[in-house]
Amino acid sequence: MYSVINVDIEKCTGCRTCELACSLHNYGECNPSRSRIFVVRDQDEGLITTVPVVCQQCEKPLCLNMCPAQAISRDPETHAVVIDEDKCLGCRTCVYVCPFGAPSVDPRLGVAQKCDLCGGSPSCVAICPKKALSYVGAEEESLRRKRTRVERYLSVIGTRG
Repeated sequence: MYSVINVDIEKCTGCRTCELACSLHNYGECNPSRSRIFVVRDQDEGLITTVPVVCQQCEKPLCLNMCPAQAISRDPETHAVVIDEDKCLGCRTCVYVCPFGAPSVDPRLGVAQKCDLCGGSPSCVAICPKKALSYVGAEEESLRRKRTRVERYLSVIGTRG
């Protein structure tokens, strides 16, 4: 069984500490532009929403299948979809095909980057002050999402019934 990073948007305050931890872990500097997780902020009618965007480690990743340089592979230990920076052309194909917007191009190196789960111990999860990020089994996460959808469905039916 493998694990993924779960995002609880109800807990996220938009502090962006996860971005700093990620860039520090991967590049030795606190620089959000070099982070492999990034917080998207939206404001609608005075309501501010923040959502950390992180690779979903898809079972059939489009980025892996579409990479013309074959620079993307699956780590056999962590099951993470990883990018070999030495093979990457910086063509942005992975950026364009990802339905979640997880890959980006490093502004200094000019090659693609995305979450590699920090080798199985994600820094962003460890540092998140509100525990909005967790590292959970993929099957456990799937079950949690199903339960959440059922609960929402039942609450909608209850308000209409």
